[in-house]
Amino acid sequence: MYPWMDQKQVMTTKNKTSLTTSLIVLLTVFSNSADAVKSGDSFNSSTDIHWDEIDFQVEGVCICPRPPPVYYEEGIIVSYWEPFLLEDTVSVAYYSPYQGTSTGSSAIDELGGKNKSSDSAEIANESTFAQAHAYLIPLMSGVCKRSDYGMWMTEYDAMWQNDELSALIHPEARLYANKAMQMACMADAAAVNLGWPLDFMPWCVGSGGSAYPMTGHVDNDNIVQANSTAAARLIFKLNRIGMICDPADNLCGCNNTPVWIKSHYKLHTARPDDRSTYPIGTSAKFYDSGLNPSYMGAKGSNDEFLWVVYRKQRCCTCCQ
Repeated sequence: MYPWMDQKQVMTTKNKTSLTTSLIVLLTVFSNSADAVKSGDSFNSSTDIHWDEIDFQVEGVCICPRPPPVYYEEGIIVSYWEPFLLEDTVSVAYYSPYQGTSTGSSAIDELGGKNKSSDSAEIANESTFAQAHAYLIPLMSGVCKRSDYGMWMTEYDAMWQNDELSALIHPEARLYANKAMQMACMADAAAVNLGWPLDFMPWCVGSGGSAYPMTGHVDNDNIVQANSTAAARLIFKLNRIGMICDPADNLCGCNNTPVWIKSHYKLHTARPDDRSTYPIGTSAKFYDSGLNPSYMGAKGSNDEFLWVVYRKQRCCTCCQ
């Protein structure tokens, strides 16, 4: 204590010092939080694909028609699960768990994904929104050759942002927008959790709810389940608009399937951590334990998901 300072002045000085220190700590914390950039490990095909899921098999002999004067060709039927597509579903627009970094930015807040459940007064209003990106990975294209096209980023897709606008490509959604049809999805949920998606119920995504609308808006406040549903909807959408085809539906070619065949696809989470492979619509309770912790997962930022998509391949080797 300096001789010219009384006790009251000393206490005031200490309080100011303490307050200044607290403010510095708080500013540092909030600054780090505000400046924190989403990041993670970029995709590695050697370690991030479950190669044991491919299950390559030779099934027998096949014959495919050909124009004259050949008329037909013979070949061998091969089948396997092909890791052919990667999908990001993200809460931050333009962030890519596939690349482990941002690929751009947006001045429009609405492009960012969000979870509304914390602001909801009613369960019916709880929802999650995610942007999505699709990247083809032709790792096994030399076995069964297929005609898929390009990539997709929903930030540039107005229909992904708007439920009503998306009806332009799925007007049939009106048939399923009732309680009876949605309650029927409980049967699909039960079946898929036993390993058997019900293909005759294409409007259902098992435990994920409805395949409609084909947008990033999912009425589910479970972040993992909602993002899995968003990933499934993008697979459906890419089928609907002819960006990908179904190679398990035609030995001698690859059929376009505007109404998807769910059982021909399965996926697994690769970011923010790795989990086992499962059919479309499987309940997140089977794989979400410790998957999406606060702030950072084992391989990437929380709330930012990367899905490896496998599709069933069956082809006649003569005609690829």
